[in-house]
Amino acid sequence: MELGVALSGGGIKSFGQIPILNAIYQEGHTIDNISGTSMGAVIAALVASGLLFDEISEIALSVEEELIKTKLFMKPSAKVLPFSKEKISGGYVDGQVLEDILAKILADHGIEHISDVKIPLAIPAVDFLTGKVVVFVSHPHLFKAQDNWDIISDISLAKAVRASCSFPFVLSMYIHENYKLIDGGVKMNIPSLLNKAYKSKKIIAVTMTNSGEYKDADSMMSQANRIYDLMIESFNEAMMNHIDLMINIPVGDVWVFELGKGKDVLFQGEIVALKSRKDIRNLKKKTPLINKIIG
Repeated sequence: MELGVALSGGGIKSFGQIPILNAIYQEGHTIDNISGTSMGAVIAALVASGLLFDEISEIALSVEEELIKTKLFMKPSAKVLPFSKEKISGGYVDGQVLEDILAKILADHGIEHISDVKIPLAIPAVDFLTGKVVVFVSHPHLFKAQDNWDIISDISLAKAVRASCSFPFVLSMYIHENYKLIDGGVKMNIPSLLNKAYKSKKIIAVTMTNSGEYKDADSMMSQANRIYDLMIESFNEAMMNHIDLMINIPVGDVWVFELGKGKDVLFQGEIVALKSRKDIRNLKKKTPLINKIIG
């Protein structure tokens, strides 16, 4: 069985994906290819690089702690000011900071180029100018792309992930050749079509949507998170026809950029991972579990 795993975007909420991935391995599955959007791309990149799940959890929490200390999301970059020689566009936080953090982590594990990964990987971003989906692919010879995708394989892994994480109005766009790249979640929050392009026989998707009632409409950040949640709900539903098992982690009122909630989200992921064990195990059976949703 060729198993593909698709990790949706979700900022800090993506920490909950780590226990699900661990459960997949503990149930005896091998992940044959993995895709990830936005923060899901960070997790997918670490998995594809061969890191163990305890390591990934430690890295995720240490990066969160570093971002809290630097107050990265609480103050705009100087590069947005009119007198700055270097300018960023598309957001008030310089995505280069995230890229540098990722590059160091990956270098410590012998990974620089996207082709260095051990598990076939695909990461989407969106070109702001044309609206096209741009896919960063580690193993292009195994990947059958759709005609309307642009494929890039000659790039560092940290840059590919940074491009997919460029959340509109928050993290700056990533300029690559003639592209101005923004968050892959704008068009492909669940990147399961990329697993299909790797010829996966079965696909597990992991999301973090919350169906609870919305309460806080006062702050701009809260409103942005609410709009993001509403936008991706319809996108996620559209992907269901080729996903065998959809695992959702309802992490409540946690915002995409609400630093300090990492441990809580990991705990929520562990709860859903326990509930999902039987269905993950049953993927080995010949009968497909089309449209089975957990969480």
